[in-house]
Amino acid sequence: MTTTLKPPASLPLAGLLPRPPGRLPAYAAVAGAAFVAYILSKVLEGGPARVFEVFGVSACGWAWLLTRALFDPARQDAWWPRLVAGVVAVSGAATVLWPNGGPVSDVAENLYALSGSAALVLTLVEPFQRHGCAISGAERRFRRAFGLIFLGLVSASVLAAWSAPEPVKVVSALVGLAAAGAAVTFRLRHPLSLEAPEKKQATAEDRRLADRLMRLLQEDAIHTEPELRIADVARRLNEPEHRVSRAISAGLGFANFNRLINHHRVEQAKQALASDDDRSILEIALDCGFGSIGPFNRAFKAETGMTPKAYRAGRRQAD
Repeated sequence: MTTTLKPPASLPLAGLLPRPPGRLPAYAAVAGAAFVAYILSKVLEGGPARVFEVFGVSACGWAWLLTRALFDPARQDAWWPRLVAGVVAVSGAATVLWPNGGPVSDVAENLYALSGSAALVLTLVEPFQRHGCAISGAERRFRRAFGLIFLGLVSASVLAAWSAPEPVKVVSALVGLAAAGAAVTFRLRHPLSLEAPEKKQATAEDRRLADRLMRLLQEDAIHTEPELRIADVARRLNEPEHRVSRAISAGLGFANFNRLINHHRVEQAKQALASDDDRSILEIALDCGFGSIGPFNRAFKAETGMTPKAYRAGRRQAD
């Protein structure tokens, strides 16, 4: 008998997957405010100008984070881009507050120059990173236009540094602010779409191997072994790892080995949580093969959309 196991709904394997805006609105608001502050710092004088400049000098860092949100489908940013943007903001503010030389001023100026230059280069590179996204004709044109406009603004600012730097910087900031607004509007109307991997067609051998793997899961409960690896399963089946991996993806419909094992661990945990089992959630997690409570909570929520505690409470309340 051929085993057919439907993967969880949270793991779609076909079609284009539209991504919600996530961090984009927040980064757009802060980057826009930074651009406005920078412009005001150039057109005002005295104390007000300096106040706006403290925040305005961070515009290049926020512009990079905004660019990442425009072209990277992840809902949350990694820690290191925020760290770089933070260095740009702090070092830039320090150059404004301590402008007259000295150790603090020298360090701040060097950090600001390095981090700001890195942010500018990374902003230019970002539109040409696919990040696993589907690239339509309109998306390709949008990315090219973004890159060309940004390169033009940076080039104009650099070339005008020896003639009339302040007016050119103000105009560049105004154009950049308008372009950023247009880019955000485009992205909200045309969300990024992930390109789902092409589903492999299962062969007869894939299905036979999938049946053998399912027997190990159902009869031997190998998923309860905390340190289980695909190499361990391959040895038990006396098959190469790549054959086992193909049986998992093509024969069973799971993205990878870890998704398959976590699915069975979570299914066992759901049965325990829905019963009169008096074990703690941690004990159930360990008995199902998870090494600690953190990975269990994440895997459980990915499968069910709720935490183990909420699942247990809901099932007991229903009973």
